[in-house]
Amino acid sequence: MLPREPQLGLFWGTLARLMWLVGALGVVWALAYWLQVAQGPLSAPAGPGRPLLLNLLALLVSCGLVAWTAWRLNRPVEALHQAAGRVRDGDLDSRLDEQSTVREIREVNAGFNRMARELARVEQDRAVMLAGISHDLRTPLARLRLEAEMSVADPQALAHMAADIDQLNAIIDKFTDYARPDLPELQLVDLHHQLDLVRSRFASDSRLRLQVDPPAETLVWADPTDLQRVLVNLLENAARYARSDDGGPAEVVVRCEAQAKQVLVRVSDRGPGVPPAQLSLLTQPFFRGNVARTEATGAGLGLAIVEKALQRMRATLAFQNLPGRGLEVCIGLPRPSSAPQPPV
Repeated sequence: MLPREPQLGLFWGTLARLMWLVGALGVVWALAYWLQVAQGPLSAPAGPGRPLLLNLLALLVSCGLVAWTAWRLNRPVEALHQAAGRVRDGDLDSRLDEQSTVREIREVNAGFNRMARELARVEQDRAVMLAGISHDLRTPLARLRLEAEMSVADPQALAHMAADIDQLNAIIDKFTDYARPDLPELQLVDLHHQLDLVRSRFASDSRLRLQVDPPAETLVWADPTDLQRVLVNLLENAARYARSDDGGPAEVVVRCEAQAKQVLVRVSDRGPGVPPAQLSLLTQPFFRGNVARTEATGAGLGLAIVEKALQRMRATLAFQNLPGRGLEVCIGLPRPSSAPQPPV
């Protein structure tokens, strides 16, 4: 029975199995050779070291052929694995070779390419549909606001109507952001500057008491627009759901921790937290925890947008309850190496 190597990659696992097979055949070959020698040679040997050298040469040639065979066998599978990873990350312009000499590989690659083209078409249709819906909804909302400002005499009623219209516009923005199909072009972004922009944006927000501890000019791979969207959504979520029991502002602390390959941005609040069973559900579209039900004024897409934007930037996202009270959201942004290249 061939040994199992679940911890190895496809190439090395196949190579290990073939090498094991070659080794077993080599042992059988050596035993047969020495049995023949023990019975007596049929003819005089050409030299005392020649059989050993021939055996070693045959073993080296066999190992080379095994490595080449494993590479040839695993090359199309590795290409399929990489293409599937690119499609998972949103790159739908991934194509595999449809001219392979092996019929099964050619058919699999053609099927994968058809699937990628169909997904790209669906994404494009969805983007066009959402753009049309957004335009069709914003036009009557703008007319409603203009008519309200011109015809409603009661200031309080006018303020309520304007707030409702602004909320509808914000919900449209959430749907549009969540459905964005395009992949951003990552660039080196100064995280210190981005956090300063966010801090100034929430400086006058009475719902939030924000403390930011930014690093000193730390560069990360990101898209500035998506990064701002992530940070704003996280702070908006905290301002809405992490307020104190007496109705006071939510206390939020943003800390950064620079590591070798990434920068961890931790957004911590002192709110009621989230039940442990619901932590894995926070990024599901339209999911609302028990705390959110009393203030269900949003679209239910805030954290789903955060997760999707971070996936587009090759970043990570994690949630955990703090000891005692509060929730911490941790995002990991990739850092540039000594030879800066965008993460893939």
